[in-house]
Parts: sequence; structure tokens; C-alpha cells
Amino acid sequence: MKTNRKIRKMTATEWILKLKADGVLIEGTKNEKQYLHLQTPCKVHLTDNATNQLRDSYQADQEKGGVLVAIPKRINGVTHLTIDRAIFLTNVSDAPQNSYLPDSKELNQALKDTYSRQTENSLPIRFHTHPTHLDNPINEMFNYIFQCNTSEQDQLVSDTPVSVGDLSVLMPRSLVLCNGKLSDKMFIGFYNGLIAPIEFEVHRHEQTQKAMDSIFKNVSEWSKEGNNKWWLVGGGIALAFLIISYNKFAIPLILMLIPMSQMFINDQHGQPKYFAHVTKGAVTIDLPG
Repeated sequence: MKTNRKIRKMTATEWILKLKADGVLIEGTKNEKQYLHLQTPCKVHLTDNATNQLRDSYQADQEKGGVLVAIPKRINGVTHLTIDRAIFLTNVSDAPQNSYLPDSKELNQALKDTYSRQTENSLPIRFHTHPTHLDNPINEMFNYIFQCNTSEQDQLVSDTPVSVGDLSVLMPRSLVLCNGKLSDKMFIGFYNGLIAPIEFEVHRHEQTQKAMDSIFKNVSEWSKEGNNKWWLVGGGIALAFLIISYNKFAIPLILMLIPMSQMFINDQHGQPKYFAHVTKGAVTIDLPG
């Protein structure tokens, strides 16, 4: 005689404890408070659908936000989070052009919909956008670079955990922004969660310095081959002539190119860490811890 017995679905607390047992989550302490947080190394995989959804829903003149739905797995000592969709929430801020405040009821429901799903449980990563709109496209591009970092308020609220029963889970937060007038890049970064910096500037400067060192090294090695050094000397003389003759235009251009180089650091075709400038398609971002 066959009996149809329903398999009891795990409660949200049981699901989080299972992730702890599987090594996806571990215990950590900050400011004398106990949290569960992701174990590193961690790789965040954003699918085509996720990046397209974020890009298509972005508004350059106001902040938006919501929850990224991350399905976790621990494979060969590495935590993997696969994000295929985002849940957008209503911004109830009085000044949505420069601040984001999610509707509390929508947020609570979105959080519950991740770790208590009917099919496959997941973890919530809260995200928000920074606006980049300016009338001048050049200024807007520089605004994109300027906005690719967390504000003091972003950093402060990133210490707020997700409460699951008696458990406090501190997940990373995410920042998203686009610039579409002169570039099709979308910035997406992950911060805090006890496994990532709370801001991107220090890491960005380190990566920029590494990139510049690599360029100088390659140029130095190239100049040692055959008569290449004379081409290098000639190019340097020509550049110096242009700067001296047209310094009114050349110097501002050089000063503009320096910050613009940051847009090409941690591109998705390299090995992005903590953040990436995504042109299209899927991307994987490392959170080494």
C-alpha cells in the first residue's frame, strides 16, 4: 500500500543553520556583536538575466534598490552565489534623486521570499543604485566615476543584519550604477558583510597602481628589444612638444584620462575583485575575504 507523505519544508531558521553546517555561513564578530556571515573565498556569479535586469531598470536621475536573490553552494572549499534575478522595491524617500529608503513592508516580504521560497531557498543581498544624470555627457561620465563608491550612509547601514528567528545574518550589500551616454558600462560592486571593504577607493587605487606598474614594465621590456627605445624616445619628444605647444588643451586632457582609466580596472574580462565594470553579459566577482 502506497502512502503519499509530504516532505516537511525546512523553516527559515533550519535553512540558515543548514548553510552553517555546510560551511556556507560561519560565525563572526563585529563591535562585540555576533553574526553569521558568508565564508570566503566567495564567488558571486551574475547571470545574463540579472545584469540585463539591473541595466534595464536603472534610472540615471534617481536612486532605486531592492534585493538580489542569491542561491548559495559550497564547492571544493569555495562559496558560490548565483544571482539570476533582482527584486525591486519602492523608494519611499522624500528625495529619491539622492537617497534610497525601501518600503519596509515590501523589504520584509522580499527578504522572506528569499530564505523561505517554495522551490529553492536563497540568500538576500540588498542593493541600491546611485544616479549619474547630468546634462553634459562629459560631466556625466566623470559623475559615473565619482559615484562608484559607497557614501557614509551606505557604509553605516551596511552593518544592519537580516534577522532570521534568533539568528543575525550579515550579508554583503551591493551598489549598482550605469552611464549610457558615452559608455555602455554598468558598475556593480559588493561591500561589507565582514568579507569585503566598506568602500571601493582603496582597492581601486591598488588595482590602478598595479595596472600602471604592469604598463611601465611592459613598455620597459619592449624598449629593450631592437631599436624600440628610439621609437619610445621619439614618442616622448613628440608628446612633450604637444604639451608645451598646446598645454591649454593637452594638460586638461591628460588630467581627464587619469580618472577615466579607473573605468577599465576590474573589467569583467579580467578577474574582478569586489566590483566590476560590466559591458554586457554575465560576470563573476571574487570576494576573497
